Amino acid sequence: MIESYSAILNRLSIPNKIELMERLLKSLKNESEKIALSTDEFIPEKSAEQLISELRDSRTFGKTRIIEPF
Repeated sequence: MIESYSAILNRLSIPNKIELMERLLKSLKNESEKIALSTDEFIPEKSAEQLISELRDSRTFGKTRIIEPF
Protein backbone atom coordinates (compact mmCIF):
# COMPACT_ATOMS: atom_id res chain seq x y z
CA MET A 1 0.00 0.00 0.00
CA ILE A 2 2.83 2.38 0.91
CA GLU A 3 4.59 1.56 -2.35
CA SER A 4 1.44 2.40 -4.33
CA TYR A 5 1.10 5.77 -2.62
CA SER A 6 4.79 6.42 -3.08
CA ALA A 7 4.55 5.80 -6.82
CA ILE A 8 1.67 8.26 -7.08
CA LEU A 9 3.41 10.86 -4.92
CA ASN A 10 6.55 10.72 -7.06
CA ARG A 11 4.50 12.07 -9.98
CA LEU A 12 3.27 15.13 -8.06
CA SER A 13 4.82 18.55 -8.48
CA ILE A 14 6.73 20.11 -5.59
CA PRO A 15 3.91 22.58 -4.72
CA ASN A 16 1.39 19.72 -4.67
CA LYS A 17 3.67 17.65 -2.44
CA ILE A 18 4.00 20.60 -0.04
CA GLU A 19 0.22 21.04 0.02
CA LEU A 20 -0.22 17.34 0.73
CA MET A 21 2.34 17.48 3.55
CA GLU A 22 0.53 20.44 5.12
CA ARG A 23 -2.76 18.58 5.01
CA LEU A 24 -1.21 15.46 6.51
CA LEU A 25 0.32 17.48 9.33
CA LYS A 26 -3.03 19.13 9.98
CA SER A 27 -4.75 15.74 10.17
CA LEU A 28 -2.07 14.46 12.58
CA LYS A 29 -2.57 17.48 14.82
CA ASN A 30 -6.32 16.85 14.84
CA GLU A 31 -5.76 13.20 15.77
CA SER A 32 -3.41 14.11 18.61
CA GLU A 33 -5.96 16.60 19.94
CA LYS A 34 -8.63 13.86 19.90
CA ILE A 35 -6.32 11.55 21.83
CA ALA A 36 -5.59 14.25 24.40
CA LEU A 37 -9.30 14.90 24.87
CA SER A 38 -10.11 11.22 25.27
CA THR A 39 -7.46 10.75 27.98
CA ASP A 40 -8.92 13.68 29.93
CA GLU A 41 -12.31 11.99 29.96
CA PHE A 42 -11.21 9.23 32.36
CA ILE A 43 -11.30 10.80 35.77
CA PRO A 44 -12.02 8.04 38.27
CA GLU A 45 -14.33 8.73 41.17
CA LYS A 46 -12.57 6.09 43.26
CA SER A 47 -9.07 6.07 44.64
CA ALA A 48 -6.36 3.97 43.03
CA GLU A 49 -6.42 1.59 46.00
CA GLN A 50 -10.17 1.04 45.62
CA LEU A 51 -9.83 0.34 41.90
CA ILE A 52 -6.98 -2.13 42.49
CA SER A 53 -8.95 -3.88 45.21
CA GLU A 54 -12.02 -4.21 42.96
CA LEU A 55 -9.91 -5.59 40.12
CA ARG A 56 -8.26 -8.15 42.37
CA ASP A 57 -11.59 -9.20 43.86
CA SER A 58 -13.11 -9.65 40.40
CA ARG A 59 -10.46 -12.16 39.33
CA THR A 60 -11.70 -15.72 39.16
CA PHE A 61 -8.44 -17.50 38.36
CA GLY A 62 -7.84 -20.17 40.94
CA LYS A 63 -11.15 -19.64 42.74
CA THR A 64 -13.11 -22.13 40.66
CA ARG A 65 -10.36 -24.72 40.38
CA ILE A 66 -10.35 -27.48 42.97
CA ILE A 67 -7.00 -29.12 43.64
CA GLU A 68 -7.29 -32.60 45.06
CA PRO A 69 -4.53 -34.06 47.19
CA PHE A 70 -2.60 -37.13 45.95
